[in-house]
Amino acid sequence: MSTTQTLADLTVDTIAKSLEHLALAPDLTFQTIEEACREAADYGLAALSVPPYAVPYAAGLLRGTGVAVCGAVGMPFGHSGRRAKCDEAATSIEAGAGEIDMAINLVAMKSGRYADVEAEIAAVRKLARGLVLKVTLECCYLTDADEIRAARLAVDAGADVVKTHTGFGKRGVRVHDVRLLKRAVGHAAEIEAAGGVTRFQQVHDLLEMGAARVAVDAPTAIIEDFYKWEGVS
Repeated sequence: MSTTQTLADLTVDTIAKSLEHLALAPDLTFQTIEEACREAADYGLAALSVPPYAVPYAAGLLRGTGVAVCGAVGMPFGHSGRRAKCDEAATSIEAGAGEIDMAINLVAMKSGRYADVEAEIAAVRKLARGLVLKVTLECCYLTDADEIRAARLAVDAGADVVKTHTGFGKRGVRVHDVRLLKRAVGHAAEIEAAGGVTRFQQVHDLLEMGAARVAVDAPTAIIEDFYKWEGVS
């Protein structure tokens, strides 16, 4: 989506194609995954993100719909280490995921062990050859300087997308996060915004600031909010 678009330019289709549904709640069930898949297909969302265990089920339901299945690796805080992340990534890839979203290692990042951070990403990148690799930074636990460094480490290790948050952190995404990451990576990677996004206006502001995609827990609520805006505009 062009970052020069205004509210008047947006349609329900362009909004839907900029949204990713995060189906990662602790009480997730196969019934809720099925509902999420139906919703994603009906609206034409960009992607549905699920835990590795659920990737085979989601991939089967979404086959042929054009909605990407994203395997969520090392969620929520990336503490599991390289071997575990590679195992989760391999599980997701073998089950039909088209995207991998790995949480950065916050222990390593905040301890200044940047080589370890980059090595983990590079290892998953090698496994996910040909697929979209997203690296989630969990910006709410990082300083601005750390955000910039983490984003550049991710890009140097082969990330296609740098993502702001998992949605499990102490706060959600801010427009400032997207602006900062966009400045850090330029055209080397896309930016995905996530965490605490519940209104259409938030989605618009994040896209306008340079996010290529916005991840949400309830895409139907976003789309319904857009319809309400459209009805009074």
